[in-house]
Amino acid sequence: TASYLEGRVVNADEEAYYDRPTRSERRESLYQHCVRAIEHSMPRGAHGLPLMGTGDWNDGMNRVATRAVAKASGSASSCTTCCCVSCHWRRRRDAAFAARCTATAAALRSNLDQHGWDGAWYRRAYFDDGTPLGSAGGAECQIDAIAQSWSVLSGAADASRQRQAMHALDQRLVRRDAGLVQLLDPPFDQTPLDPGYIKGYVPGVRENGGQYTHAAVWAAMAFAELGDATRAWEL
Repeated sequence: TASYLEGRVVNADEEAYYDRPTRSERRESLYQHCVRAIEHSMPRGAHGLPLMGTGDWNDGMNRVATRAVAKASGSASSCTTCCCVSCHWRRRRDAAFAARCTATAAALRSNLDQHGWDGAWYRRAYFDDGTPLGSAGGAECQIDAIAQSWSVLSGAADASRQRQAMHALDQRLVRRDAGLVQLLDPPFDQTPLDPGYIKGYVPGVRENGGQYTHAAVWAAMAFAELGDATRAWEL
């Protein structure tokens, strides 16, 4: 068994806080820790996609969801991956949770297909007001690498869209002249939208249109998953 980390609840006027957490007196199995983590990710917004919170993987997008209703298509793919391992829950004889995960994964796939697809690649998220992020119709952050890579790694997208999404990533985000894979493009700069502190970075630096190693590796893994060894090794 293992303890949890324990801290005070985030206040209504805060999005986060820095503190030193303590170990909880409550101890549960690693299995139960995993169940709680997956259950925490299950609530969904109006488009049936997971809530983004204060930035999901990209914590620099901490103001996309100021009212806790923004949805992330990138998170939908990764959540689908977690829910698809229902065989593990069955082995634990947790049939009810296995059934819940299977149903959630199916719903996420459908919602991702309906609301996450932008026409040539997958959108990154939706702002609270319904404005898409990672869409060709936007002036900045038209495409985000994470949503494309995880559509493949999760198996949540159909095969044709997986290949189309990764082709867009290759064309829009792989900078062979500079030897890097951009996280997103174009960088945030002049848009009136406020995605978060990511906008405080100079365009092309760190998460704001630069290379971030996690995302670059995920892109290489996605090409490998598609059987494109040439691009996988190149990246």
